[in-house]
Amino acid sequence: MSAVLQPGWTPRVALYARYSSDQQRSASIDDQFRNCRRRVDAEGWRIAETYADEAMSGADSNRPRYQAMLAAASNREIDVLVIDDLSRLSRDQVESERVIRRLEFSGIRLIAVTDGYDSETKAATRKIQRGVKNLINEMRLDELREQVHRGLTGQAMKNFWCGGRPYGYSLKPILDPSNKDAYGNPARVGTVLEIDETQSKIVAEIFDGYARGISYFTIARGLNERGVPSPGSTWKREVRRCRGWVASAIRTMLRNPLYTGHVRWNVSQFVRDPDSGKYKRRRRSEAEWVSHHDESLRIVSDVTFEQVQARMRAHTNQDQRLKTGGKIKYLLSGLMYCEMCGANYVLGDRVKYVCSSYLHGRACANDVRLRRDTAEAIVLAPIREQLREPRRVQAMVAELQRHLLQLFKENAARSAEAPRELQELDARLVRLRARLRDGDPDMAPDELQAAIDRAEIKRRQLLAGFNDGEDVAQMLSAVPRTAELLEERIALGLQGDQQACEEARAILRTLIPDRIRLSKKADGSLWAHCAFQPAALLATGSRGRGEGI
Repeated sequence: MSAVLQPGWTPRVALYARYSSDQQRSASIDDQFRNCRRRVDAEGWRIAETYADEAMSGADSNRPRYQAMLAAASNREIDVLVIDDLSRLSRDQVESERVIRRLEFSGIRLIAVTDGYDSETKAATRKIQRGVKNLINEMRLDELREQVHRGLTGQAMKNFWCGGRPYGYSLKPILDPSNKDAYGNPARVGTVLEIDETQSKIVAEIFDGYARGISYFTIARGLNERGVPSPGSTWKREVRRCRGWVASAIRTMLRNPLYTGHVRWNVSQFVRDPDSGKYKRRRRSEAEWVSHHDESLRIVSDVTFEQVQARMRAHTNQDQRLKTGGKIKYLLSGLMYCEMCGANYVLGDRVKYVCSSYLHGRACANDVRLRRDTAEAIVLAPIREQLREPRRVQAMVAELQRHLLQLFKENAARSAEAPRELQELDARLVRLRARLRDGDPDMAPDELQAAIDRAEIKRRQLLAGFNDGEDVAQMLSAVPRTAELLEERIALGLQGDQQACEEARAILRTLIPDRIRLSKKADGSLWAHCAFQPAALLATGSRGRGEGI
């Protein structure tokens, strides 16, 4: 049950809106916010924050503003969340129910204007209402997915192209002059591929080179040295590097039968993992494929293509890493990245790290190699020193104590200025105890008791201004032992203990949240920059450092 709005108190209201990638209209956000604001104005509330995700499917829970909204709700930065309808949260029934329960558990009132949903209504009523609505939303998503797939299948059976633009080809629209679109122009009825004269020569060169024994890496490096634009050079990526040829791109192209004129569609599908939420590619049975042969699209001969496939199969059989799970992981694996291109530093041989973009095709100019033992000594030695040295640990405790005391003072001042928080907590405790006594269909008794405990702790903190010191002492006393255990894990990891290495690396990711940035200087030296946060063992603190390697 969400918080009861006290008379004379104005809640902090957040709005959330989203439109899907199949509804490319930014105005949809404005329409949703307009409906939400109408309800907020009618209640006399104030809007504290707005969150909007544009062109993002409701099946994807990793929407940035959606996650920001959930974080604000968890931190009690909002009191009411207003949305246009429940499908804006998610079109996945399980995800939607999980999020709504999280919001209600946190005391956030949820209002879906169009659906007429309000979490202040009776528990059984709102549970049935949202259950039916969420089921309809998920069914609608499935219907849209099936309709799109059915339409693409029909286009593929007409020998139209249904994918993106593959390297070596250009896209040619097929227009129907007898059929006009909304603007009076000939309607586009499909798309076909045409050979790109410039890129097709590069494709032929890649196949010919590999068939003659040249490696992926050498091919990629040669293309980069000549300044040949890569397939991703025009992509509008904001996170991953997109410029320059790398060995993996060469390998992917060499496997594509399209270059022999063999067009395939529906070969695989992406299925979401229910645990991680990530989409994984699954190959469909050949009976589901839609394929045809178009000799006008041939760039590579059948003989050359088969030679390439035979060599790739032989290479795969020789690479034992593919059978044993890949390379061993070390303490700094995945923690270092190149400042010039943003790519990870990876092991280029048995003992040295190198920028992966440079290693796999010279797509980056950072050619400085870094010995693993040197990196571990320079980056880990100062961390281990602080974790081992009693005076350093005490300094960490003192820093954490100062941070906590400052936090407590701020909260004490806030509680004096905002008595409505105490009123809200008192009302929440009354409701939670009643639900625990009478039973609740949505939450188990242990969940209710945990919520009561948290509310009581927060109430004591507000009343006492965090002056009792019990929680402070308990937290601070745990710092030395936590530091000691981490130092032991690091030591064992350096000695080759894989389990300890995995555990230590997970903690190091917390202590070094922004990872280790490696920058190449004009004199050829390599510098490591990282923000080490020792107080992250229990709370937040920071120390910055930069070291030459």
